[in-house]
Amino acid sequence: METVHLGLPVERIDGACEFEINDLKCNICKNVLWQPIACKNCEIAFCSTCINQWLAENSGICRNDCREFVQRQCPRLIVQQLSRLHFKCENSPHGCEQVVPYDDLEKHELECQYKPLECRGCHATVLKMNYTEHDNSCEEIQLICPECNMTYKRGEAATVHTEIICLKEQLRQLRKDFEGNKQQTGEQIQQVTEKMQQLPEAIQQLQQTSETNKQQASEEIQRIQQSFEVYKQQTGDEIHQIQQTFQTNKEKSNNGVEHVIKRLERE
Repeated sequence: METVHLGLPVERIDGACEFEINDLKCNICKNVLWQPIACKNCEIAFCSTCINQWLAENSGICRNDCREFVQRQCPRLIVQQLSRLHFKCENSPHGCEQVVPYDDLEKHELECQYKPLECRGCHATVLKMNYTEHDNSCEEIQLICPECNMTYKRGEAATVHTEIICLKEQLRQLRKDFEGNKQQTGEQIQQVTEKMQQLPEAIQQLQQTSETNKQQASEEIQRIQQSFEVYKQQTGDEIHQIQQTFQTNKEKSNNGVEHVIKRLERE
């Protein structure tokens, strides 16, 4: 849509303008400001699309050569004057007779039934109000059959996509899918067969590992038993020594007591 990219041509204004029209023009496209923003340094207003394109091509330098462009809202006075303007619809050459306030212009032109559209099939220009009907009948539009997935132009359906052709195409695809599934199934069977062939060897390895582990476990148990017997013998010797020491100490203690008693008796 024209208003998305550039300012609005002065010729589209309907009725008199209460403000000096040159003060409402973009300094770049020279049309009436559209979605304006201003430079904070010089207070000059531009169409937002125009100034953004300018800044991208000129390293952020303001179009008015003041300094770096610093964006601010468009001055309220300009916004108010723009809101008082009325414009002919951009689709007036196609039959639209609507005169629309500035603030409602974008919404109207997006929805306008006189908006020209390009047919996706024949690429002819068709008004929006007629587009659905044209789209449903244009012979150049490509269709996709939901049954066989064949793509064909609507106008060629009688020769390119008959019922017999559709059935043959479905059959061809079924055969192709069958062959593909057959190959895939064969590969899966081959993989399972190879794994089954490897199974006896794996079982044998597992048995060998089990025997090895069993032997290792037996040797470990024997080693522990031997260690236990040695520890048992050492513990028995230590207990015997402790008993002997205890008996010796007991005898010494008894002798000492008897000696003391005898001394007491003599005294």
